[in-house]
Amino acid sequence: MLDPTATDRPQPYDHVHLRPGNPLGAEPATPYLVVDVLDTHPRIYELWHLPDHPRHQDWAGAVTLADITLAIRVTTDDTRIWAP
Repeated sequence: MLDPTATDRPQPYDHVHLRPGNPLGAEPATPYLVVDVLDTHPRIYELWHLPDHPRHQDWAGAVTLADITLAIRVTTDDTRIWAP
């Protein structure tokens, strides 16, 4: 269940930035969309490019919380930015 007030970990629909040198070799300045948190491994986050990214349909990756440096959550009430 999603909890829009929880900032201890990213949740689906949050945008995240990855640390430099992440295992995917993904660009740290690029925002990624958290699309799922694996039920069998709750500390693994499935990421996609944002819909307007040219490689949106061609790329997906999975990272751990240690690979995420910044999380952004936009709700109808506010925007939260934090370092998990």
